[in-house]
Amino acid sequence: MSETQPFEPVKICLVGVSNFAASHKRCIDVMVEEGIGQFTAAVVRSPDKYPAALAEYAERGITVYTDYHEFLEAEQGNVELVALPLSIQTHAEASIAAMEAGYDVLVEKPPAATVQDVDAMIECSERTGRFCDVGFQNQSKSTVRDLKRLICDGGLGEIQNVAVMAEWVRDDDYYARNAWAGQMVIDGTYVLDGPTNNALAHYMFNALYFATPRWQEVDSPARVRGELYHAHPIPGEDSSAIAVETTGRVPIIYLSTLAGWEARGPWIRVEGARGTAHWDFQGPCRIEYADGAEQVIEPDGRREHDEVFRNAIRYLRGVDEELNCPVAMTRPLTVAVNGAYESGAPPRGIDAQYITREERDGRAFTGINGIQELMDRCYAERLTYNDAGAPWGYATDWFDTRDYTRFEMDLG
Repeated sequence: MSETQPFEPVKICLVGVSNFAASHKRCIDVMVEEGIGQFTAAVVRSPDKYPAALAEYAERGITVYTDYHEFLEAEQGNVELVALPLSIQTHAEASIAAMEAGYDVLVEKPPAATVQDVDAMIECSERTGRFCDVGFQNQSKSTVRDLKRLICDGGLGEIQNVAVMAEWVRDDDYYARNAWAGQMVIDGTYVLDGPTNNALAHYMFNALYFATPRWQEVDSPARVRGELYHAHPIPGEDSSAIAVETTGRVPIIYLSTLAGWEARGPWIRVEGARGTAHWDFQGPCRIEYADGAEQVIEPDGRREHDEVFRNAIRYLRGVDEELNCPVAMTRPLTVAVNGAYESGAPPRGIDAQYITREERDGRAFTGINGIQELMDRCYAERLTYNDAGAPWGYATDWFDTRDYTRFEMDLG
């Protein structure tokens, strides 16, 4: 089908109404405005809690279901694409159920908490012929795709290392927004919520993506050494330093915290034999070549969240030749996350003497003392927090992930 040839709008169901479902709804509404999507159905499990949403849906003629499986049965042959902005621990089950029932799926990132769940999603997609697209929106960001093209074309030469850094600030309300936020396990199911497997998962994924010069491929971890911490009063991780060595022998250092003092990054530095790329998610990507030349990759101005839906719709209609982020591509990220846990065991609390709790405008914040200087040094020198001498750090051993197929740890 020609790119300029109009096509029948794809009928979409949105499952959920709160939290990140609002972002999915905004994207769906854009697709409706563009004439390539049709908002046909929604699943709202607790309609009494969302009268405004129900009123809007009624006015727009959107069919509302209160039971997901009832929707799957009733809308076969009508709805085509199911959007799943759900809690991490439900991603695999909900995605598999939709594909089994004949729907294509766009599930929010991360794909799942464990490698065995991701493998089940991949197997189901391959067996049913239905796609499972994952909402890693950076994969649809123009600067990410342009930098990947440059790497694939040999512009940076052989990739030597990749570094990621992100300092974010989150208050107590962030962890009170739902039952699974900041948890490792909920209702007996792994969540592994934290920056590495949720808020900042994009950037570990991007690092693995940039580590290989093969288009639409992500390098797999061969071994992982992870340090996971929490400064907030939660059982899960809010800060991490993870070293990865890929099967392509590219070292990656990933540094994140949600207990920072100001929002900085995410930044990614990709060093190659011919030059170094400095990627900033908020702006252009700067390239410094070894011969002194410089290049700037400017963003195209498109909103990447919308591009995720646009790509899925166009792929479903045969306009785009590939999905930007099919579930099979995301497996290495989950292996890296699982390997970090296997390497360092459950997240460790940072002693009170190294953190500060304070109120700002009536909201409670937690920050790690000296985290900015520590992260700057670790990013520059590609060190973990413990390697850099953090007084609250702890040493971990490398964990081999080359034949890794199952995560199974007692996390309480």
